[in-house]
Amino acid sequence: MPDTPSQHVAIDLGSNSFHMVVAHHDGHQLRIVDRIKDMVRLAGGIDHHGRLDPATQERALSSLARFGQRISDIPQRRVRAVGTQSFRRLAHPAAFLVVAETALGCPIDVISGSEEARLVYLGVHQGTPVGEGRSLIIDIGGGSTELAIGETDEPELTATVPAGCVSLTESHFRGGKLSASRFRRAVEAVEDRMVELIKPCRNLGWRRVIGSSGTMRAIASMANESKEDARNFTRADLERLRDLVLAAGHVDRIELPGLSSRRAPVIVGGLAILEALSNVLDIETFETSDAALREGLLHDLIGRLDHADPRGLSVSGMAERLGCDADQAARVHDWVQAAFDQVAVGWELSDDHRDLLLWAAQLHEVGRSVNHHHHQKHGAYLLTHADMPGFTRPEQRFMAALIALQRGKVKREAADWVPQRMRLPLMRLSALLRVAVTLARPRSDQAMPDFSLDPRNDSLVLGLPPIWLDTHPLSARGLKYQQRQLHKLGLELEIKELIGIGVLPG
Repeated sequence: MPDTPSQHVAIDLGSNSFHMVVAHHDGHQLRIVDRIKDMVRLAGGIDHHGRLDPATQERALSSLARFGQRISDIPQRRVRAVGTQSFRRLAHPAAFLVVAETALGCPIDVISGSEEARLVYLGVHQGTPVGEGRSLIIDIGGGSTELAIGETDEPELTATVPAGCVSLTESHFRGGKLSASRFRRAVEAVEDRMVELIKPCRNLGWRRVIGSSGTMRAIASMANESKEDARNFTRADLERLRDLVLAAGHVDRIELPGLSSRRAPVIVGGLAILEALSNVLDIETFETSDAALREGLLHDLIGRLDHADPRGLSVSGMAERLGCDADQAARVHDWVQAAFDQVAVGWELSDDHRDLLLWAAQLHEVGRSVNHHHHQKHGAYLLTHADMPGFTRPEQRFMAALIALQRGKVKREAADWVPQRMRLPLMRLSALLRVAVTLARPRSDQAMPDFSLDPRNDSLVLGLPPIWLDTHPLSARGLKYQQRQLHKLGLELEIKELIGIGVLPG
C-alpha cells in the first residue's frame, strides 16, 4: 500500500502475541486500515536464566520479518515498536534486539511495566466511552499483568504485576496438568504479588473495571457462550469457568464455547489472575474493551509528532519535585539547543536526539538532590531507575548516560548503557553537554558567550569571541580540561577565536 502522510504504525511485541496496527490519522480521529497478529509465545521460550530458545527466537524473527515487509515504505518516525515483559526478562536483550531490529527494519523500544500500563490506559481511555468517575484498567499479558486507574487522559496510578497467562500457566501447571490445588496455589501466588498495590488502589477507588487483553475478551466470550457481542462477565462467571476448565484435567482437553484453540493452553493462568484480582480488590463485574496497548501506542506516537509529548511533562515534573535550579538548567538547556542546531546535519543527529539532549540538560543537576559530591553519578542513578511516564528504558538510560558523562573524568563504560545504534550519538551529545556545563559553571548569564561550532567526523571546532578566554580564566581552564577528557571519547575539541586564528593549546 503506498504511504501517505497520515499513515502511522504501532507494533506491540507482547509476551504471548505480536501485534501490528496500521492506521490513518486525519487530524481528528484514527481509522484502522490493517492489523497483523502472530501468536509467538515469547514468554514460553525464555528459561529461568533469561535465555531464549532457538525455536521461539525463529518464530519471533519470522513474525518480525512479516511486519517489516508491511512497513517498509513507511517513514520510521511514524512507526513505533515496543517490547514488554519478556523483553525485560531477557538475560542479554542487546544481542536479541540487534537481530530483531534488523528483521523488523526499525528500532524496538523496551518499555517498563509502568509505561506499559500507561499506554494500555491511554488506548482504552481513547477507545472506550468511560463516562464519569475513575476506571480500573486491567491488561493480562503473557508475562505480566498491568493495572491503571484514572479518569482523565493520564492515569493517576500505574502498576505491573509479574504474572501473566503464559508465565503463570507454565510455573503452576507444569506438564499441562490441571487440579484445584494447583489452581489455588497459582491464585495465592498472584495475591502475594499484589499485596503492596491493594491499599493505593483502594484509596483511589473506581466506578468501572475494564479489561483490554485477548484473555479478558476470551473469558467474556466463554461466559456468554460465544456470543459475538459479549462484553461483560462477573465473578460468578469466573468461578463457573474455573470449575469447567479444571474438570478437563489437562490443558489439551479444554474445550469451551468461545475459547480458541490457540488461547486454550494458557487460559487457566488468565483465570487464576482474575480470581486473585477479584479477591484482593473485591471486583464483582468486568467489562472488556477492544482497545489495548497498540491503540495507546498510536495515540502516543501521534502526540509526539504533534508536540503533545508526555515526556516533557515527566521531565519538568521531576525537575520541580527534586528541586533543580531552574535558572542554571535554562542556561545549559539554551546553550545545547543552539549548539545542537549547528552540529545536527554534520553529525547526522535526529530530532529524537535533540529532545533527549534538551531533557538531559533540564535534569543535569538532578543528582544534587542526593549530594553535591559526584552529583552526576547520583543523577544517572535517578534517571535510570525513576518512573518517567512516556519514556522507554533505552531513552532513560541514554539520558542517564549523558548526565553521567557531563563532568569529571570520562567513563567510556557509560556507552554500554545504551544499544549499539545509540552509542555514537551519545558520545557526540555528551561533548556538547560537557562544554555547556563547563561554560555555565559561574552560574551567571554573563558567563555564557556567543559561539560557533563546526562539527567534523572526529573533532569539534568551538569558536569564541576574541580575548574572551583571557577574561574568563575559570572557563578557559575548564575547556582545557574538556579537551583532555573528550580525547578519551575519540573526539578532538579545537578552540579558536571567532575573529582571528588564535587556537587554545591542548
